[in-house]
Amino acid sequence: MRTLFLFLVFANVVFFAWRYYVENLAKPSSDPLAQQIEPNRVRIVPPDDLPRVAASRKLGACVELGPVAAGDAARAEDAVNALAVGLKVTSRKVEEPTRWWVYLPPLATRAAAVQRVAELKKQGVDDSSLVNDDPQWRNAVSLGLFRSEEAATKRLEDLRRRGVRGAEVVTREGSAPRVYIQLRDGPEPVRARLGEVREGFPGAEIRDCP
Repeated sequence: MRTLFLFLVFANVVFFAWRYYVENLAKPSSDPLAQQIEPNRVRIVPPDDLPRVAASRKLGACVELGPVAAGDAARAEDAVNALAVGLKVTSRKVEEPTRWWVYLPPLATRAAAVQRVAELKKQGVDDSSLVNDDPQWRNAVSLGLFRSEEAATKRLEDLRRRGVRGAEVVTREGSAPRVYIQLRDGPEPVRARLGEVREGFPGAEIRDCP
């Protein structure tokens, strides 16, 4: 009888030990952190720091540095690439369009040019101006700069109807192209450092891409 009692006690101990193992040790933990492969690398971010962390990881649409001279474009692009390794860096070139200029050819003296402007006002032309900053055209009288030849021709015809004689039309080629270096989808810390690159290119600015 005593032997049977001891056997039953032993069987109960084994049963409860087995049940404890199944319910607590054999099941995976319900704690998400305990299930991480490297739980020691998990960092809890305080609520007050969430905006700062989000901003540091936020991607921007597109910003650009420029304008830079065409001869400096490769150097500027290399500088941005070095700053934004692995990010998309491109460039765009803006060509100055050809314009059509309506003018009176240069007069012999400034006094003669001033007198000619006064005569134009009497003929109803109030928007003429003297050219002083270009040695080739000094003392010429500008009568308008137009984006199309058609508009320039209409201006010339209007001047002739007013009695203005001697006006001509000439094409003026655009100036050297301007280049902009664009950085797409760059994180805020990288975009902020574009100011360091800008210092090497006087006249350049940092702005959103058009």
